[in-house]
Amino acid sequence: MDNFLIFNMQTTAGLITFYLAIKWFVFPKLAKRNIYDALVPMVLIHGLRYLGMVFMVDTQVYDAFPDDLAFTVGVWDYSTAILAIMTAIALRNHWKYAIPLAWVFNIFGFTDLIVAFPQVFEIEFYNYYLGTMWWAFSTIGVVNVISHIYIFYRLFTYKKVKINN
Repeated sequence: MDNFLIFNMQTTAGLITFYLAIKWFVFPKLAKRNIYDALVPMVLIHGLRYLGMVFMVDTQVYDAFPDDLAFTVGVWDYSTAILAIMTAIALRNHWKYAIPLAWVFNIFGFTDLIVAFPQVFEIEFYNYYLGTMWWAFSTIGVVNVISHIYIFYRLFTYKKVKINN
């Protein structure tokens, strides 16, 4: 088997496993919560996106990994992590701009994945030494995609309730 097939088999297994676990055990609990409280854990997961900066560390990926791509992945992932933390705090505190910030975070973070994944596959990263990033792609990357989709779902179906005082 070649690396591409192995990577895709692992990622598919991870996608199915995480999707079912989240669908069966997390989504039902979040469905009972208001949008602010439901989005906090799904946004906070992205606080781990600081891990993308590993691509910028010389000793963690193969020497021929393109510097411009490493910088792009690292900076966008780190920016997404910071946005995630800010958004989680805003949501947790029910700040009035929390929902617009959740939109900004989710669009930015999802765009990062949409832009980065094809570029990384184009250089056939799976054929080179990636250290822990192999694991991160096939696990954390999958959870990130699932959570972004859930966040979009909740944001698109959100109806602001006016409270009369």
